[in-house]
Amino acid sequence: MKHDRSRLFYGISLLVTSISVTTLAIAQPPGGRDGNGDRRGGGGPRFELGQIFPRPLQEELNLTPAQEKELDAIQQELKSKLDKLLTDEQRQTIENFRPRRPGGPDGNGPPPSPPNSPQGGRNPERRERPSAGQAARTKNDRTARVKLKELPMGVARVPVTFSDGHETDPRDHGRPVVLIAAALGVTSDVFRDAFSKVRPARGGAEPEPAQVRQNKQALMDALGKHGITNERLDAVSNYYRFSPGRGSIWTNKAAVANALVRDGVVIGYEIIDGGSGYTSVPTVSVPEVKGASAKVELSYGKEFESNGTVSSLTVPQEKSN
Repeated sequence: MKHDRSRLFYGISLLVTSISVTTLAIAQPPGGRDGNGDRRGGGGPRFELGQIFPRPLQEELNLTPAQEKELDAIQQELKSKLDKLLTDEQRQTIENFRPRRPGGPDGNGPPPSPPNSPQGGRNPERRERPSAGQAARTKNDRTARVKLKELPMGVARVPVTFSDGHETDPRDHGRPVVLIAAALGVTSDVFRDAFSKVRPARGGAEPEPAQVRQNKQALMDALGKHGITNERLDAVSNYYRFSPGRGSIWTNKAAVANALVRDGVVIGYEIIDGGSGYTSVPTVSVPEVKGASAKVELSYGKEFESNGTVSSLTVPQEKSN
């Protein structure tokens, strides 16, 4: 029995080691958007030293009391061995660790494809595009929450349609560098220079844990001199993380606005919600108003909800001869 248990322990230890290395290879250092590793930060549940099966999986297995007792003994033995193997700093790292998805701006995953490439998409969570009726109801609901000015006689409000607005600089290979840099409080060129020190794994493979640490250190060496902390870099990286292979892009919110129309001509615009996450000027159209055009201005800043927002929407001035 003791011999069989030793073989079982050895086999499970190898399995745990393999899982741990794989998890580390696709993960970043700890720290979600708010530093707590919750859903907003994209992190998973707390990693427990020595735990072989996640608790939800243990419940699904419906282990017998004897199996639970044996499993607990194995886990305690494994935890004891790991406690002796690891340093205090390494144990603290494990306690704070949260699994995350690959593809972040810190290079701990394959470089994202541009949103306009076959691999890239424009929907943030690979969900079905809402119908025209659903979109109109959403806009009307948001408009109702904003106190709008009374319009002159003969002027009507027509909901504006925003499209595109997620193109990136070719130098950035699909990464929303303009958003990342603004959220960090540096210029795009400063972040590009910092990221040039990162060495992603070849062929789109997952980087080894050592390479992940080297990439993170390279970024901090370059960005730390600008007052950027490890926690802030994690928060920004997690917020703008996305998986291009799943047809998604970074976190964003579409702008909502109305066109002010009189006699079939747009005479002005009013912004209900500037949205966020625009890396390029979106295309504006006004249904049933032929030839409608707009001058769009974007603004960027450290606050996620107003980074890459439509800050101005006006009717272009006609050039005089």
